[in-house]
Amino acid sequence: MSDQPAANEYRLDLGGAVIAVHCEPAEFAIGLANWFGRPSAGAEPHIRVDLELVPHPDVPDLPNSLVTTKVLAEDGSFDIAGGLITGRFNAADGRGNIRAKGTLIRGPLMRILEQIFYQAFWSARRAAGLDAFLIHSSAVIVDGRGFLFVGPSEAGKSTVARLSAGHHVLGDEMNLVLNTGESLAVVGTVFNGLFKGKQPGSAPLAGVFLLKQAPRHALTEAPLLEAVTALAAEIVPPVGLDEVPTRDTLPGMVALAETLAGKTDLKYLEFLPDDGFWQVIAAEYGLEIRNAEHDV
Repeated sequence: MSDQPAANEYRLDLGGAVIAVHCEPAEFAIGLANWFGRPSAGAEPHIRVDLELVPHPDVPDLPNSLVTTKVLAEDGSFDIAGGLITGRFNAADGRGNIRAKGTLIRGPLMRILEQIFYQAFWSARRAAGLDAFLIHSSAVIVDGRGFLFVGPSEAGKSTVARLSAGHHVLGDEMNLVLNTGESLAVVGTVFNGLFKGKQPGSAPLAGVFLLKQAPRHALTEAPLLEAVTALAAEIVPPVGLDEVPTRDTLPGMVALAETLAGKTDLKYLEFLPDDGFWQVIAAEYGLEIRNAEHDV
């Protein structure tokens, strides 16, 4: 039986890795629940962090990545983007503190603040002994099977999610792949609070599609080396709150991509901006798809 979250606490359950965020001001816990569109999880947390939003007179520079702009001091504290986010985390007791400039809770800028929770995920994942990783992707469950759509910004992940609204959409930007040993599962996450069409859930991972916008709908073979390189680029770097990238970070991402490629059916998906690509996928995987547009 787990303890219940305090009024100032929001818990993220990311595939079984649970992060407790103690908020200052306390009402930001409600803000996180509203942003993510999910109530606080009831599971026992693996790590706990105090998150303080601090006022500031400056207009800070906003980085694209909170990982590449992160610096660790000798005392174990970290600084991201020249003071945009500072803090400390002790992996031994699973506790830490984060101070973030208040501008990061202004509308879409929350997408930047979300990235600190990617790092918190890696810390919680290790504490939980979980074999899982986050990947930039759309994910959809159809006929009890999970499908992952992977690609860089503007490749069409959000378009796929929007065109899949008649199915169980797990997310349009960030999903979790869980290694169960013999196979993989895809698990939805709370990330990207701007997208309101996501639903919680998980399913065995049946197919991974590298997205290519094209003048047709087609599934084509993906050469392994090319595919692994493309997948690795979309995996969230395995960098915890108490870490910065090292020379082992990229090889770690490649190893995760190789696991993904080795345990699933991996193809290129060429597609137009309409839902006809589901007919191609259904034919390939023997899916039963029924909606107002077509029956397959």
